[in-house]
Amino acid sequence: MMISVRLGSSKLKPMNDLINAMGKVSRGDFSVRVDGEDIPGAMGEVVQSFNGMASELGGIEMFRKDFINNFSHEFKTPINAIEGYAMLLQGAPAGEADQCVEKILLNTRRLSDLVGSILLLSKVQNHALPLKRNEYRLDGQIRQSILLLEPDWGKKESEFDVSLDEISICANEALMLHVWNNLIGNAIKFGPERGLIRMRLRRSAGKIVFTIEDSGPGIPVDEQTLIFGKFYQGDTSHKSEGNGLGLALVKRILLIENGEIAV
Repeated sequence: MMISVRLGSSKLKPMNDLINAMGKVSRGDFSVRVDGEDIPGAMGEVVQSFNGMASELGGIEMFRKDFINNFSHEFKTPINAIEGYAMLLQGAPAGEADQCVEKILLNTRRLSDLVGSILLLSKVQNHALPLKRNEYRLDGQIRQSILLLEPDWGKKESEFDVSLDEISICANEALMLHVWNNLIGNAIKFGPERGLIRMRLRRSAGKIVFTIEDSGPGIPVDEQTLIFGKFYQGDTSHKSEGNGLGLALVKRILLIENGEIAV
């Protein structure tokens, strides 16, 4: 009987460990792991699946905390600026008052853009947007985006070298317009005064390929893998003009549309 009991306890140990580990996961501890992945049969598979699940949940939790920390920082910056300029506005001479109001409005728009980008990114990631696809001319949409950004490139006197083949695509037209507005807007923003922006739209090996190139300083090699991350801004000199969410949103939209992006 004693041997039987000990044998039973040995067999039950992985199950007891698994139950205890599940309790820890339910309380938010995703670092827990269970020994026994080498146990033959179903029990070993269960332990292996649990450890994989805990690892994935840990990664998601780390990403969530990082996202919240970054969002809090990005959200706090324009709020602090608005508060500062509002205090300066009190009792300021007429000329300085106008400058304070202009800065307050600028940071208010930054907040609005930040919240709008986060809401759209959240909806795209959670598939909360109805993805109505229709066929339309892609080259026409890219030209439309260029016209929409005329205030930006007009101010910098940017020049364009544009060659777009006539290509139709079946996609979500509204979401794809975000892609072109962001990519062309970045080329204008990070390019020099009177810089050249080159765009090409072609069919190649059964795929639609769009390329855009500006005459700016480029992106360092060690940053090229980071630019599609949320809130990442390599060139801090333009920090007040964006929120670091544009390329993350572009990449997510293209994934939904079975596309890809590279730099």
